[in-house]
Amino acid sequence: MSGLSTKLNFYTGKVVVAITIVLALFSILLILTTNGAWVNHFIYMGISFGMMFLFSKISYRTLSGLAPLGLLIAAILLFATILFGGDDHRSISLFGINLQTFYIIGFLVVFYIAKFLAARINKEQELTKNELLFLFGIIAMFCGGVFLANQSTAIILFATCSVVLFIGKVKTKYLIYFTGILILAGALLIVAGGGRTKTLKNRISLWATGSAKDVPEDYAKQVILSKAAMESSGWLPGSVGQGIVKVSLPEKDNDYIFSVLVEEFGIILGIFVLFLYLALLYQAMRIARNAEGAFGTLLAFGIGFWFCAQALIHIGVNSSLIPATGQTLPFISRGGVALVVSGAAIGMLLNIGKSIPDENSDL
Repeated sequence: MSGLSTKLNFYTGKVVVAITIVLALFSILLILTTNGAWVNHFIYMGISFGMMFLFSKISYRTLSGLAPLGLLIAAILLFATILFGGDDHRSISLFGINLQTFYIIGFLVVFYIAKFLAARINKEQELTKNELLFLFGIIAMFCGGVFLANQSTAIILFATCSVVLFIGKVKTKYLIYFTGILILAGALLIVAGGGRTKTLKNRISLWATGSAKDVPEDYAKQVILSKAAMESSGWLPGSVGQGIVKVSLPEKDNDYIFSVLVEEFGIILGIFVLFLYLALLYQAMRIARNAEGAFGTLLAFGIGFWFCAQALIHIGVNSSLIPATGQTLPFISRGGVALVVSGAAIGMLLNIGKSIPDENSDL
């Protein structure tokens, strides 16, 4: 019986790699038929898998020493994006390359918080009041800065940080107080019309009532066509590479790629893709549960939650379950900084999994 158990007890890291490869294959098939710049996407995909391989070889414990530097870089990127990020304040130009900085910022913030909490847990020390206020201040600053330009990414970042804090044994009552304060601050900002909150109001109005003032034509068009693409799909693949609705769908290779996937590959494969993201979260939780040391546990939870939250929001938008947010679909949407950062994050997750003895891994 023990021999059978050993055969069934496959390495979690292989499952994570397999999930990532399958998602990338969907991406390649979709981008080849929806975007003329598929060569550029292939380059980013190659860089992403290269980063995954590289970070799977570098000890996450060694990288943990760079957490303070990473937080400083995140702060510089945040202020540079707010001050010099153009009309949308979401990206900056560096050496002619347009960098979507919020993905880098979010990961570096989660990385730092995991390291900070782990240092206290390993020493069996409770957070002092000042340390707790320090962490809350960091989260508020970065989430607030990101919220000015991208509300959904700010919410995902806050939720991920909250999960890491909860796993890191921060008292629930403090998390509730902190959440309440940030919600109140966000509500006041929306009422005052700061940042891109006018756009947020219009998107919510369009989603709830079907109409809104000052909504760009392309935006309203893609909301309608995304829903039409999914409603026109069958259960099984019927027109792979030959979707009809996608031809007129703006952002068909990015913010609304899941609707194209369902139109061409069918509802069953769409559900299968959703299952892959949930499976990725489950595998990240397995790695976190068996990781050596608090830092590996917290970081693995954070990485898994970030990917799953981003995917669920993207799918929810494409399915018209929630207002549009502009979230990409990890490893499927057209390549860029998000794809490269995703590869590095999965590489770290794999490295954490390598430190787990086989006998501690469970199905």
